[in-house]
Amino acid sequence: MHRSPDSSTPTFSRRSFLAGAATTVAGIAASASLAGCGAEGTPVAETGTDPATTGESVLLGDQLNPQAAVEGPSGDMSAIFSPLNIAHVTVKNRLGKSCAGSELQESTEWPDEKMLGFYEGFCEGGLGMIVYEQSLLFPPAASMDTSALPPMDGSMGDLPPMDGSMGDLPPMDGAMGDLPPMGDAGAEGSSSMEDVMPSGLSGFLSIYDDAGIPAHQEIADRIHRHDVVLIAQMLDVSTSTGAAASTVREEGSLEMAMVPPLMQTTEQVQAEQQAFIDAAERYKKAGWDGVELNASCNHYFSTFLSRYANTERTDQYSGESIENRARILTEIIEGIRERVGDDFIIQVLYSGIEGNVASLGDDTGCTSIEEAIEFAKLFERAGASSLHVRSQLYGHHNGGFQPDVLHYHEHGDTGYGTVIDYDRHFGGVIDGSHDGAGALIEVAARIKEAVSIPVGTVGYMDPRAEPDLMNRAIADGKIDFMLMTRPLIADAAIAQKLEEGRRDEVAPCTRCMTCFVAPFSFGTPSYCRVNAAHTRAFTEEMPEGYTPVPASDPRSIMVIGGGPAGMEAARIAALRGHRVSLYEREDHLGGLTGLAAAVKGSHERIADHIAYLSRQLEVTGVDVHLSTEADVDLVVSCAPDIVVVACGGALDRNEPIGAAARLVTLADLQEAQLSGDEAVAELLAGERATVYGCEMEACNVAEYLVRAGRTVDIVSPSPAESLYQGAPTWPKLMGTTWLKTHGVRLHHQARNISVGEGDITFTDERGVAATVPFDVLVDARPPQSRPELLASIREAGFAAHAVGDAYAPGTIANAVARANIVARNIETLDGFGALQLEDDQYGATATGIGEVTVVLTVQDGVIAAADVDTSNETAGIGRELGSQFASQIVETGNVDAVSGATETSTAVAEALAGCKQQAGI
Repeated sequence: MHRSPDSSTPTFSRRSFLAGAATTVAGIAASASLAGCGAEGTPVAETGTDPATTGESVLLGDQLNPQAAVEGPSGDMSAIFSPLNIAHVTVKNRLGKSCAGSELQESTEWPDEKMLGFYEGFCEGGLGMIVYEQSLLFPPAASMDTSALPPMDGSMGDLPPMDGSMGDLPPMDGAMGDLPPMGDAGAEGSSSMEDVMPSGLSGFLSIYDDAGIPAHQEIADRIHRHDVVLIAQMLDVSTSTGAAASTVREEGSLEMAMVPPLMQTTEQVQAEQQAFIDAAERYKKAGWDGVELNASCNHYFSTFLSRYANTERTDQYSGESIENRARILTEIIEGIRERVGDDFIIQVLYSGIEGNVASLGDDTGCTSIEEAIEFAKLFERAGASSLHVRSQLYGHHNGGFQPDVLHYHEHGDTGYGTVIDYDRHFGGVIDGSHDGAGALIEVAARIKEAVSIPVGTVGYMDPRAEPDLMNRAIADGKIDFMLMTRPLIADAAIAQKLEEGRRDEVAPCTRCMTCFVAPFSFGTPSYCRVNAAHTRAFTEEMPEGYTPVPASDPRSIMVIGGGPAGMEAARIAALRGHRVSLYEREDHLGGLTGLAAAVKGSHERIADHIAYLSRQLEVTGVDVHLSTEADVDLVVSCAPDIVVVACGGALDRNEPIGAAARLVTLADLQEAQLSGDEAVAELLAGERATVYGCEMEACNVAEYLVRAGRTVDIVSPSPAESLYQGAPTWPKLMGTTWLKTHGVRLHHQARNISVGEGDITFTDERGVAATVPFDVLVDARPPQSRPELLASIREAGFAAHAVGDAYAPGTIANAVARANIVARNIETLDGFGALQLEDDQYGATATGIGEVTVVLTVQDGVIAAADVDTSNETAGIGRELGSQFASQIVETGNVDAVSGATETSTAVAEALAGCKQQAGI
């Protein structure tokens, strides 16, 4: 007998079906409809009907920062696709990749194929310019004491607590770059740069001597094959060091971790300058088109430019004047220009405006737009070819270059319980009216007025999302070029598709922040919700790389379910040449995304994702059948070679928490959503609402209720660490504070729960009896898998695979990833193996960074054996942890948290609890 996990077992995983851009079900149905979905006809859903977009929100941020209507698109992208000259180098269009590290490089001697494949994909996709990630500018030193540094082996070591506090840790920005001086804090001249680099540093090529030139020549040759301009970012990633001997002020819990400050001597500053000049000359010899000096994001150069940190120096690099503050860069620019001539790009990345979000409004020492304009003039006079403008928001690591994250929970959310007023804060020059898109265009425009060299900017510059806004900014002369990374991760061919008028075929960046975990989850891979191949290409999961291999023996594939997982599986299988049909019981595609849209709001563009997948089904020739319930009889009648079960999870819990008249389950919400957003609002009516559960689904429901003006309590049997479990790093950290500062009362580790008609009684985490009244009680625990259909199809003799919630409830990113991988290998996979268990075996799946599965063999009430599959976890961490967890389980019956693998440890513990409950132990 084969037994799948008992459906009555509480689920022990999370999924992000409550995370998406708000739109009505009708809207999703329209955008997902396959009727008349030509290149001109398929809409790209942009807006929603949640209170935040209709003006009904009670949130201060939504009132202070009303959002502009999304324009067009008009179809005019002529300015974006016009050429640009920078330092006698012609860039074929105005689209470039910003330097956000891929962390794909492993060899220290030669560029890895997966790294080159990552960048060549952008080149083949029509991009004009690439700012390549940094190489080491300083040689390692064996004498350095590395005990205070994060581990270099990809393990996560002792991470900061996830409550937002960082402790006394070195910077962990996810891209190590050139490690900071670690001399005695406050001791001027305590160390030289040559003495501070650790030995054995892996994952970065070197450019600190001529031996690094051939490797960089290989990169230049590969990129230049595609007529793409290549420049290298150069930086010293040290935070609040170089210019100062002491920390000026606490920078906040969402900032990069502080390091012991070190004021360099004048001689050490000049030695560092020389290292940058020498490296730039080597890039020139290697055939690169230029370099970019990173002087933002509170890195080394930034500490000189900003009076925020440069308060103690008394030499020519002091903070006493604009010229002194800029001197460290102007002297480097002059030195590079003297070495390389006029036809080499020297681009300066710096902050056009600074502000303090940790203490909102206290901008003492922060660079003003007027000061930034003076810096621009000095950089140009020194020989800079172009400027890359962004902002620095002290207290928030990525708020200055990913401003859309400040709109995730409400427009202008700082993550500290305060709200930005974009008309008043930061000099009123940051645009907060487009949900973060194009936020720094006006900042760059002010700077461009003062110089004659090209000026570009970053900050959710997604030409798919806001094409008219960005095309007009270039056409009107406000900016000359735009830089991005996340939209490129979602679709490397975005430039080519947009130029060809195929905007509806561009895979959208949904701003979910799955890809960006720095600096709090060092070692965690950068996955993408939309593009499963990101960081998986050229690994054991996808050895073929980004492009799926055509099927040598095309098969007939039947996909059951039209949610994101089902559509992704169908898309990839059809792209490979299989004959694919998809069956969806509703009259529209999207699965639970209608509910997600109604509850979460409009920030995450999940309707765009559904519209893209729907268009892809048409492009790849998938035969779609709507309003068709697929059961075993239909499978038998269709007689496919292989079946993909993507029917979703069970929303009704088998262990209800009570029978109150106003108890609402996720299934109730889903049913109401089929009638429209108004039905959802009516179902959740009442002044006081209690949400049962604290994972991401529950927190999203709580946010919806807060936006609607309700008084909200969260009651959960889980510990506080489970709050927002399943959410990406930034939404989780900021969301935790957001709930608390918006008056949501959190009751964790609730026990002895009893539900009445209008209240819920329990023993709280302190062991004290508590009663919470409610007008409506929402059971928002994650859904459960539904293995019955998969089992019945297999029993009928068909090879079948489950994906999405039918396999194991998890995030949309995980569901899409599994669907993509299954479809890439579908004709070679054993369609009868997943989670099939013997009589004495019990299995459960949970979601950490990726999916983990625990299978126990229980004999006479004792765990005799354990198997823990962490293969979808962090490369270099998760795949090697399975045996360690299995040994713990057999030896102790439990698992202990593994240092540096907190999310994985938690997921294994949750799956183990599910197995033990099934086994009755």
